[in-house]
Amino acid sequence: MGERLINTAIEQLRDVLRAVGTPDFFEAFKSFFSSRITFGTFLMLRFDADQPPLLLDYWIEPGKLIGRPLEDYMESSYGFDPFYLHRSLPKGGGLFRLADIAPDRFFSSEYYLHYYRGTGLCDEIGLLAPLGDGGVAHLSISRRDGQGPFRRNELRHLETYAPLLLELLMQHCRTVAPTPVGQQATRPPLADAIRLYAGGRLNIGLTLREAQIAGLVLQGHSNASAAKLLNIATETSKVHRRNLYRKLVISSQSDLFGVFKHRL
Repeated sequence: MGERLINTAIEQLRDVLRAVGTPDFFEAFKSFFSSRITFGTFLMLRFDADQPPLLLDYWIEPGKLIGRPLEDYMESSYGFDPFYLHRSLPKGGGLFRLADIAPDRFFSSEYYLHYYRGTGLCDEIGLLAPLGDGGVAHLSISRRDGQGPFRRNELRHLETYAPLLLELLMQHCRTVAPTPVGQQATRPPLADAIRLYAGGRLNIGLTLREAQIAGLVLQGHSNASAAKLLNIATETSKVHRRNLYRKLVISSQSDLFGVFKHRL
């Protein structure tokens, strides 16, 4: 039985390899995963620093999600996505679960509660493969509420194949998604975008630190986590956050998300 399963995997991976760089790759890749795990979305993207994601191909289970999650993601919400923000990758990339790379307060953040859970999604795993030109290939696989979270044995099973799957994803995306040459609109760093919007549209002057704190809070970082990333004391982080809220006349992370969600 085990030998037959291994042979099936080899045959499927051979089909994926033959499809690298062609329109057949996405379906062959999806077939490999769907024979091993259940999922509600299957997305292939390219990430580049300070630019919106490039959607290469996608499948979303028809009629199961709420609202327009893919459109919202591509328009603005990607800026809060831990997979989009995760850049500390090993040379060959990796297979990650959302909980493994999310900030410490991500699961109580407005992005997670209202955008992510609001669509009906409940869990996500992703392949992140560096492309050698500064870009990152990303395969996102999500489960919806009716399917439940990914189980540990499913993740262990995929981890067995991860090095080969990452290489296949990397080779395909290098072929079909070359380095952008300026056609896409440039996205400014989050702190800069926050300062520009606050100053230009709200007539509120934020310091760089306040804008940095705002961005990290929106992404789901606690005061302590933000302080660590900015190499400042936790108490200093709290002071910047209080000043930020006072200037914006708000009192919570929910209010902060409401101010900036569609403007960044």
